[in-house]
Amino acid sequence: MSKKEQNFFDQLAERWDDIRSLNSKIIMGLVNIVGFREGDHVLDVGCGTGVLVPFVKKVIGDTGRITAVDFSSNMIARAIQKHKELTGITFIAEDIMNFRSDVSFDRIICFNFFPHVEEKSLFLQQMHEQLSDNGCLVIMHDRSRKQVNSIHSRCETVKNDHLLKGETIAGMLTELNYRVTNMIDNEEIYFVKAMI
Repeated sequence: MSKKEQNFFDQLAERWDDIRSLNSKIIMGLVNIVGFREGDHVLDVGCGTGVLVPFVKKVIGDTGRITAVDFSSNMIARAIQKHKELTGITFIAEDIMNFRSDVSFDRIICFNFFPHVEEKSLFLQQMHEQLSDNGCLVIMHDRSRKQVNSIHSRCETVKNDHLLKGETIAGMLTELNYRVTNMIDNEEIYFVKAMI
């Protein structure tokens, strides 16, 4: 994640929720597949303006906690503004590659984020280290891989940020001692879930 990309997303933060259309039904469907439990401690990686936060909070309940991290400080500021009424949420402006937590996470979620990771294998390894026993990492998009790559190809800043085939990601995860339990790479959504 380059400084150029950080500036790009900083500049988009105020308008992001207006220009990025959401389908709540699809997002809730993705959240349901994850298999969140009440009381889970969740790491929302590349959280942006906190799009996923209310969906996740709804299923993990009052005892659940979300740590939401994004390298764009403007995106984090917008997320805080949007979700100030929610409890159990911590927003952090930091590059996820530099982020370390004193506590482990039950679920780590990368929603519409993974293509922007430059060192993908290193990232997956670092996430593995931050998962609790029987924890899972989920890489998911509310659009197809084809749609994601088409959108990115039209923007100079992120034109090289490709979403790899689900099979490719599954292979990378397996090499890093994850156990891939679910993979959907179709014309509607993208979802890869791996346990440790």
